[in-house]
Amino acid sequence: MSAFLKEQEFEDIFKKHIKTSVYSISIKTLFSERRRRKIDYSPYYQRNYVWDNSKATFFIESILLGTDVPPLIFFNSGASIEVIDGRQRYETIKKFKDGELKLNIKGLTKLPQLQGQVFSKLDSEVQGLFDDAKIRIFEFEVHNEPKMSSLLEDKIKKEIFRRYNSGITPLSSAEIDNATYDEDHLTNKLREKLLCNPDLGKRIYELFISKSKKSDDISVILQFLRKCLVLSSFPIKTFASGSNRAEVMELLYSVKSDNTENPDEVCDNLFSIIDKVENLVSKLDNDFNNRLLNECMLWGLYILREDGFDIDEVYSKVNISKFKKFFSDNSNDYSYENSHHYKAIIERYYSTSVFLEEVFHHSFDLYIKDDDFKTRVKELRQSENEAKLKLIELASLRVQKPEPSRIPVEEIVEEVNGSRYLIRPSYQRPERINLFKASAIIESIILGISLPPLFVFKSKNNVKEVIDGQQRLLSIIGFMGKTYIDENGNKVYPKLNAFKLSRLKILRELNGLRFNELELNVQDKIYDFMLSVIEIDYHLNNDFEPVDLFIRLNNKPYPIKENSFEMWNSFVDKDVIDKIRVITDCNIDWFYIKKRNKDKTSDRMQNEELVALLVYNLYNKKYRPGHISLGFYLRDGRINCRVTNKKDVSVLLEKMITDSSLKRDFISSIEEVKNIISSLKGKLSTSDMDSMTDLFGRENNKRYLVDFYILFQILQRLDKQRLAEIELIELKKKLSVVQKKLKQPPKGENQQNYFDDLLDSISV
Repeated sequence: MSAFLKEQEFEDIFKKHIKTSVYSISIKTLFSERRRRKIDYSPYYQRNYVWDNSKATFFIESILLGTDVPPLIFFNSGASIEVIDGRQRYETIKKFKDGELKLNIKGLTKLPQLQGQVFSKLDSEVQGLFDDAKIRIFEFEVHNEPKMSSLLEDKIKKEIFRRYNSGITPLSSAEIDNATYDEDHLTNKLREKLLCNPDLGKRIYELFISKSKKSDDISVILQFLRKCLVLSSFPIKTFASGSNRAEVMELLYSVKSDNTENPDEVCDNLFSIIDKVENLVSKLDNDFNNRLLNECMLWGLYILREDGFDIDEVYSKVNISKFKKFFSDNSNDYSYENSHHYKAIIERYYSTSVFLEEVFHHSFDLYIKDDDFKTRVKELRQSENEAKLKLIELASLRVQKPEPSRIPVEEIVEEVNGSRYLIRPSYQRPERINLFKASAIIESIILGISLPPLFVFKSKNNVKEVIDGQQRLLSIIGFMGKTYIDENGNKVYPKLNAFKLSRLKILRELNGLRFNELELNVQDKIYDFMLSVIEIDYHLNNDFEPVDLFIRLNNKPYPIKENSFEMWNSFVDKDVIDKIRVITDCNIDWFYIKKRNKDKTSDRMQNEELVALLVYNLYNKKYRPGHISLGFYLRDGRINCRVTNKKDVSVLLEKMITDSSLKRDFISSIEEVKNIISSLKGKLSTSDMDSMTDLFGRENNKRYLVDFYILFQILQRLDKQRLAEIELIELKKKLSVVQKKLKQPPKGENQQNYFDDLLDSISV
């Protein structure tokens, strides 16, 4: 058997020999001793376990509440069953059952009484409810194909993994907030005013969020405005720490909203202050237009307004020339680089407070630091948290849901054009359909691969609201060129309408075709495809909150990013991945971009990705000399660098599965990087392996990708003898020279050429 796959072998398996079973199984049975022995929940192509306690707790709470959770995807090879998708969910249940997970208050939105509990300490009735909860399983296996090689089986499993992990884009934090505050009266008033005045939203977006990016997503603006309304109550030093920031912001906003009797007045006051900030900025030169400064000034003026100052009088007292001089003298405090870091946040708000104190003789000390703040937050949290969870109370919260129905696409397409089907209820996100992901959904349908179920809430008025599955439905409707009835009762087309299939991995012969260009039998496969639909009826669940289920199903913690090592790990040739991981693991005590916990908790494989990118850069220099793998650009007055196209890394890595010479050359590059790392290790102090940080010479002892890129650009230019002979002190000096010159790039010169020439001249 060849060590490399023929594409036809792979395609034939998916077209003819993949069998999918969909079933539900209780947690008790799923985690029986026999099944535990058979199930491998961490095959090598899976990423590490990365959920923190609060994310894991939120998932356990979902199960206790009877909320449906995304299915587990298994591959059954007979001797064993591998968890292709769902490792985080499977391992979270396992940790909870085994007493390794203690429930965290930050993840308990409905059941705070369970704070600090482990499974063995729960009441036996609650344990029983948890054990009896059903988990949906999608199980794949290959049938009628006895001669399948391990290489082919490996690729099939990886393709299924990637298909389920590169599906629909998870919710952003703004979209989660949009759903959470769907019925909040203060948010709705802000939304109403923005919809009545679209120009206001555009101005806010450009002034405080981004001038370069354009967005019509009002949820991002609303998230910013909610932050503005409570930031004055959140001492900056505590806010900057990031600890529980989102939870505290949510708590402060809840208190603000609950105690707002006149939302019109609150909104108008905020918008009037925004107007004043905009007027101030308009009097400055364009060079002074800085959204971080704008936000800090908004914070400061809002505090003055709350402390009794007349906002018009405040505005008139700001001397523009002094304001210009202040920003000019303190511009470094408002740098965009690392602006989210603790120290940077504090510096810019503190600088702003100093300026405003000088103008208005009003102290901002308590708004910067307040030692009593944590006590006040604790008091706000205290309510029923100490109460014992009673079974009857849990029963009232649990969702009564049926098993999924199987409904053909044809029927649903017809139904969404009626008045009793709502694809986009108010808490849904805007359409964010990606052409390639939508094409992959259509390809799965034609191949007969099961899709995750749609969740529908049948409201009191018998209107069916799509809680989860909007993007899937719109992809299908859009491809077929069909319409649906929107939330305003209008018949509309999806934004991605009548699109051509693109980047299909298996049915490549269909690439570039629209629905009406497919053969009739293929069109029929789409019409007849059975979608699983779980319908939750209001009449059986009077207290059901569709928004809560929407968030629980869509708020995927730490989703796998495209073009990252977590994703590469799932589909790249095993030999290549193993060699990169071995290099990483053997040197992790000193060669890292981010320190790894001993148990690898929350390890997003950044260190493996660093090694992979260093190999990619070296490979390109040797075997693709015309390819620019590192791009150089000006940022805050200095040259920085980054990998120009991480998608190209993915494409290159994928080609190795079928290209033996490419794999050979890339593995050769891995060995060269390994030798460079080994040589570097020999130059560092054996008693202090953290001297690697000292080599970079950063004042804050932090490590940045750019430092690794520059260091290896120097080292890979040295021949073997020079690499062995060069002393650490000389290497540090060379690195320092490059870093210094990058801070003062010559004007009018091509940055790419300047950087390459600089490295060539110094690497001698």
